[in-house]
Amino acid sequence: MRLSMPFALLSAALLVSTAAPALAQSSPPLDDPNAIVEELVVTARYPGPAFWRVADADSEVWIMAVPYYIPEKMAWDKTRTEQVLKGANGLILPSGVGVGFGEAVRFAIKYRKQFTNEGNRTLDQILPTQVIERYEQLPKAYQTADLKTSTVRPIFAGLSVAARARKTGRWAQPESDIVTLAKKAKVKIRTASMTSALPIAKAIMTMPDAEQSQCFDGFINSVERGIKTVGPVATAWAEGRTAEFLGGTTTTGADQCIYSIGEVSNMREKAYQAEIKTIKAALDQPGKTLMITGVRPLVAQNGILARLKDQGFTVRTPAD
Repeated sequence: MRLSMPFALLSAALLVSTAAPALAQSSPPLDDPNAIVEELVVTARYPGPAFWRVADADSEVWIMAVPYYIPEKMAWDKTRTEQVLKGANGLILPSGVGVGFGEAVRFAIKYRKQFTNEGNRTLDQILPTQVIERYEQLPKAYQTADLKTSTVRPIFAGLSVAARARKTGRWAQPESDIVTLAKKAKVKIRTASMTSALPIAKAIMTMPDAEQSQCFDGFINSVERGIKTVGPVATAWAEGRTAEFLGGTTTTGADQCIYSIGEVSNMREKAYQAEIKTIKAALDQPGKTLMITGVRPLVAQNGILARLKDQGFTVRTPAD
């Protein structure tokens, strides 16, 4: 059996599992991506990234909103984060999607034919001219798909380009720094919830070519935006300038593509519910807990903090 096609599909499924959390962080649970609670978007009172807090009588959950990417080896003030983790009950990571290696291999073998374009057409035979031209305007190092030879379906090709942009741009996820600090502080680490990525992979295989092309263009849009904004957004985050941080996380074409899939929208709402449930469970235990999440889900009008405040919990902003 040739390994190229199953392995490519396996890679795409894994790409979905890494890309979806990023998109989930950048979009609130509303059709309007700009629907936020303005009073929650304030500059941090202390140096370093901003923290929001949710409290009841004897417990408190500190919440740090993080960008999905920061430049590799970026230095940021970890002092306050270390203080929060000292003696904390735990660190809660954002909800995500994933797939086990064995499960992904079986999925890849079963659906390998749906991964490629009908008739083995290449991407340059499917994508509209304007999309090809836009792709070719990316810096050469980011053009990781060969449109003249690749027969992979456009959305999978777009996911691959977006995922490779992380390596090409030397971007890192700040969660890794925070997890390292939590381990050093001997704090328990857990994820709010995990969902299988395979239903997403199944859904995107059935997209018509026109929608596939739009999604490829959407991922190019996300890469273009990342090249320009990863550094400035990370700096605003690290300095506690919440409004500028928030402003750099507006919805991209990739968000619109992924959230046009019903399965993803359903997962997003379940993720919100899981994170709120996890926060409330943490508040049942006296003491403090640290949680990290995306900034838009946190401050959206129907987001995490708004829902908890409606349920009677005390919410404090980074200015407090």
